[in-house]
Formats: sequence, C-alpha cells, structure tokens
Amino acid sequence: MKYVRLGKSGLYVSVMALGAMTFGDKNSWKLGGLSQEQTNEMVKRAYEYGINLFDTADVYDEGESEIALGKALKSFRDEIHIATKVRGRTGKGINQIGLTRHHIRESIKGSLERLKTDHVELYQMHSFDYHVPIIETIETLQDLVERGDIDYPGFSNFQAWQMALFNSVARENHFEAYHSAQMNYSLLNRDIEQEVLPYMNHDGLSLLAWSPLHGGVLSGKYGKKVEAKAGTRFGDRGVFPPFDQEKARFVLEVAEEIAKEQDCKLSNVALSWVIAKKGIVLVGARTLEQFEENMKTLDVNLTAEQVKRLDDVSEDRELYPGWMIKRQDRGRDFEKI
Repeated sequence: MKYVRLGKSGLYVSVMALGAMTFGDKNSWKLGGLSQEQTNEMVKRAYEYGINLFDTADVYDEGESEIALGKALKSFRDEIHIATKVRGRTGKGINQIGLTRHHIRESIKGSLERLKTDHVELYQMHSFDYHVPIIETIETLQDLVERGDIDYPGFSNFQAWQMALFNSVARENHFEAYHSAQMNYSLLNRDIEQEVLPYMNHDGLSLLAWSPLHGGVLSGKYGKKVEAKAGTRFGDRGVFPPFDQEKARFVLEVAEEIAKEQDCKLSNVALSWVIAKKGIVLVGARTLEQFEENMKTLDVNLTAEQVKRLDDVSEDRELYPGWMIKRQDRGRDFEKI
C-alpha cells in the first residue's frame, strides 16, 4: 500500500480507501445491503491490505452504514482514520437537513454515537448549502475541531469557487483549513478537470474520487454496449451520475487493450488511472470477491504512454457545465415536511 498526505495536513492516508455505502442490511438505497458479518470480513481484509481510510456518511442506509462500520473497526480503531459526512436529510423535521449550526451539531453527535468513537478524522460537507451563511457553517466546524470531535473538515461535491470561498474565510479567521474534496472522477466523468481540479492543485487539496468505476461500468461487467443486467447496481438502481454511453464503448475498448498489456482486469486499469492522476480512490463493493479484485490494482503500474491513451479516449471534446452544477441547488421542499 502507498500512503499520501491528506492535503497540506500532517495526516497520511492510503491511496486506496474503502467506501461504506454498501454497508447496512436495510439496503434502503439498493446498493449492497451487506450484513454485519459481511461488513466485518471486508473491513478486516481492507485493514490487512493496509487501507487506513474508511469513508461513510450519516445518510448511507439511514445511518446503518455508520453503525456497521463502527462495529467492524472496533478492534483496530486507533490505527485507522474515519471519514463521514453531513448535510443530507436525517429526519422529517424542517431543520434536520443542511449545514446549519443546529444540524451539524446534532449530526456529529449522531455519527459519533453510531460509529462508537469519540472523534472522526475527516468530517465532510456532503454538498454546498445555499440557504445557510457560510460563516455559520465554518464557525460550527471550527468549534468541532476545537472540542476534538473532528480533526479536519472537508468538502464533497463542491464547485471550485465554493471551496475557495470557504478556505479564504477560514484562513482570514485563523481557522483550520480544508484539505480534501470528495468528488466524482473517473474515465467516464472528467468534469472536475475544468475548474475544480485546477483549484485543488493550486491550493494543495487532496482528491478523494468516489465511484471511480462509475457504478461498475468500468469493470466491464455490463459489456461494451453497457446494458443493464438484473442483480447489478445498474440494473437495480441505474448508474449515477449519467454518462455518455457512446463514449463509454471506446473507453472500454482502450482500457481492455491496456488490461491485456498489464495482465490485469479492466477495473484495475480504471482505478490505476485515477491513482496516476494523484487521486485517492474510494472503492466500494457488494462482495468480497469484487473487493479482492479491486485490490489487485496495487500491483498495476500504468506507463506514461498507457495513461495518455486513456486520457485521449476519455477526454471531453466539448466543454459543458457538468451534472453537478445543474443539480447543486435543490433547495428545501417545505410542502413535503
């Protein structure tokens, strides 16, 4: 396993991290529904591989993901780092959502209780909140740092100007800076290269890439025509975010060629490409077999020529705002509360 600094902090994390979205037997999002026994086994294997960063969120499987992860990490909690998130709806109340002082304080209390820990290393805002003054959010996160509930605040699904604004206000007030951003990034979605990655590179933030296999499409299990199959994530729930299926066919062809050259699986090529771009990959799996296959990425070293071939075939020929900007301001549906 290789380790890198989290942004400009002093914390070192593994270049492959385990995402816990598939944990929790409620399976409310139809993403996995792993039992506690299955979760324990996968987390233990991740630990044995050297993974020291485990990512979850308070809304994953209605909190069950945090509960399952906390139990699985109990025996080696002091050796690993936990990342969780805040912003999503956690109840029916009008204030049980967002980045307000009230919701953040209640959410961290709930997350720590479910995870059975006294702190988390990384506490990420799940997306921007247009309805709350950013100074309120920043001051609240700083309070959590100072009282020891969290070590570092972080971003997730933010635009570049939003991250820059947060960090500038934090620095003006001599608060803890933000060292990472969790964003969707893969061979099928390179939107963040337009503005987000340039800002992150300029300010020294680490990229945590979620869905680096784009919902399993880059594992090749759906075929070159990317057809949904029953019992798969695509077949049961669809793939998010949307992608250009025509371009995907060409990406898969090149990735398969490189997989043969490297004597590895297509998924290993896709994950290695993200690592080559200096990203930390968040791998999630429905089965231990899928997880073990993903971990073989550690033995793959793409050449500069192979990276360029993947760059060329996956490059967006036309600049466009991207799916996240269009979805950013969902607001609050007061009528449904």
